[in-house]
Amino acid sequence: MQILRLSLLIRLAASAVICALGVTSVGSVQAADSQATTFTFRLQGEPETLDWNRAYTTGETYLLMNLMEGLIELNAQLKVEPRLAERYTISPDGKTYTFFLRKGVKWQDGVPLKAADFVYSWKRLLSPLTAASYAYLLFDVAGAREFYEGKNRDFSKVGIRAINDSTLEVKLHRPVAYWIYIPTFWVTFPLRQDVVETHGESWSMPGKMVTLGPYTLSSRELESKVVLQANPNYWGRRGNVQKVVAQIVRDDQTALTLFETGAIDFMSEIPILEMKRMSSRPELKTFPYLKTSFLGFNVTKFPMSSAKLRRAIAMAIDKKKLVEAVGGKFTVASSFLPPGIAGHDPKEGLPFDLLRARSEFRMSGVDVSSGRLSLDLLAYNLDKNKMMAEVLQAQLQQNLGIQVNIELYDPKAFWAQIDLGVYPMWQGMWGADYPDPDNFLGIFLSGSGNNRTGWKNAAYDQWIDDARTKQSVSERQKLYAQAETLLIEREAAIVPLFYEPLIVLVSRRTKGIELNPLNYLYLRGVNLN
Repeated sequence: MQILRLSLLIRLAASAVICALGVTSVGSVQAADSQATTFTFRLQGEPETLDWNRAYTTGETYLLMNLMEGLIELNAQLKVEPRLAERYTISPDGKTYTFFLRKGVKWQDGVPLKAADFVYSWKRLLSPLTAASYAYLLFDVAGAREFYEGKNRDFSKVGIRAINDSTLEVKLHRPVAYWIYIPTFWVTFPLRQDVVETHGESWSMPGKMVTLGPYTLSSRELESKVVLQANPNYWGRRGNVQKVVAQIVRDDQTALTLFETGAIDFMSEIPILEMKRMSSRPELKTFPYLKTSFLGFNVTKFPMSSAKLRRAIAMAIDKKKLVEAVGGKFTVASSFLPPGIAGHDPKEGLPFDLLRARSEFRMSGVDVSSGRLSLDLLAYNLDKNKMMAEVLQAQLQQNLGIQVNIELYDPKAFWAQIDLGVYPMWQGMWGADYPDPDNFLGIFLSGSGNNRTGWKNAAYDQWIDDARTKQSVSERQKLYAQAETLLIEREAAIVPLFYEPLIVLVSRRTKGIELNPLNYLYLRGVNLN
């Protein structure tokens, strides 16, 4: 009863906020700007960046996938489909990819798309000055790693070139089994050199950014909203949505109230306590998602430098109770590789085992004679994440006597804190950028820009590297399996916690919404009734 009263109070408070906002509220914006053709969705926080070479979090995904497009893309069945390239060829030795650009594609300012726009974008992605987290995705291109590491400053020696305005050629230094997926990812989208050179670091701001996707960047209000407008020069088909408003709403309950009052059309991260109440409503929809939530450790600092302590923590977590607490639609994770990714093994990972956990804890070498071990846990300041942190806090206290101090940050500050490397434990999640085990296990390579654990292992690096070039599925899976065993069992650099589908709310007036298992929201086919 107390929970229901609290929920009602939160809704009333949120409604009061909406009314108090007056002309700046989402509802008022829609009323003033033809609600019939304005689609509004919720962003959980301020985007890190709209520079697609640099973007690395899910917060930018929904925006970038509608502002821009790549050579090819993955559909809902994770099959490669042509976009800016109408076709491509792969040489018999698997090392040369040739993309033939679609005729008639123009940037929003009417300038034709050229193969040189991809060459410039990929050169910028590989430039150390860009400091892109995903630069390593191109390291299989001939000469790319050497250029990134500064060993070669002549980009003409890198295997990326425009044969002519409509033909892009990419040469790899070795065949890579999954490489065709790489050009589907946003960091490889084309970029105009003249735009960047004219505007410098501010090129991705409204009035300066030039795009070629179904929408253009109209305005951006810090901590409030990002507005997109239909691109009149878009080459493809688009529904009747003329304006897209990405409304920043940090509080899950407030976002739900906005949805229920018709102020927003789409949202994810539904409050856990409300999920059951809404389970029978047609607006609640579930989509497959290749995603694993996990507990990450900073292994570079004591006491998390002890693998025995990390294993103790892993085996002291009852994941079933964790899943029950955060929502019944989630499933317990064993393998870091989620179901749907080749090599997923439900028997992988350390089990919940208090006897072994306490034994590892005693042998960890961590001195707790002066009192209890106290560890800080970094978490997102969002409904589900707070609840997950509290469950972990209670379990580690009860099962190992570890005092866990929860530190909550909004998404942008959360990533900044992880990069500082101060916190010993942090909540992590990884959603696939491309549907291959390499995309999950490859992030923990020693040189990966996305490896925020500080964990490095030469044998692991070699196994992942070898798996990339194997054409045999069974050989690849064998290498990935032994690498994952090292990562999550012997070394316990991370602890897989649960898998979760995409659970979203879509307004009844919205038709044609498209979400693929990579959590790419495509709005080009949306029509509003």
